Amino acid sequence: MLNEMVRNYGTLGKGLSARDNIVIKGMKALHLLAATAWAGGALSMQALSFLRLSSADPEFAAQVAVCLHFVDTWVVMPGLAGCLLTGLFYSSCTAIGFFKFAWIGYKWLISLCAGFWGTMFWGPWGDDLIARLVPLGLDGPLRFVRACILPESMWEGALQLAIILSMCLISVYRPLSFHPLHDNRHHAA
Repeated sequence: MLNEMVRNYGTLGKGLSARDNIVIKGMKALHLLAATAWAGGALSMQALSFLRLSSADPEFAAQVAVCLHFVDTWVVMPGLAGCLLTGLFYSSCTAIGFFKFAWIGYKWLISLCAGFWGTMFWGPWGDDLIARLVPLGLDGPLRFVRACILPESMWEGALQLAIILSMCLISVYRPLSFHPLHDNRHHAA
């Protein structure tokens, strides 16, 4: 019975009531905790980046850089990993699927991009790749991606905040498609 309830969760795209389903409720709690760590850590890193830029002291900037790496390693990355793992559960064990609904596809796209590019710039690999692309004049797109992952200006921070807010909003509103005319829920009567 419980297994059947888990499998049928999400058949309508918005999620069936999981009032008595401890597995779904537990996964929701873990997913919310992971999303809070991921988004909260990313916002904390923005604040630390602006703190680093506000000081001319190189020792202070180096100390803030250590704090940035610590928050990224122990808050952001585990939060992202938790979102990916709980998302993998939802997509593989329930009726939600991976790309069946627009809101799930969007969350997978942003999460996988954040995981790949976040890991790339968590270590030295991203900056090394940018350095190799500079002589070829091909470093622009990678610098843009870096700005989304590790913002160092007010505009870059606003862009990352917009991406985080879009993930939050899409999780709340859960559109079945990105075109409002294709949403047939109101035509059921």
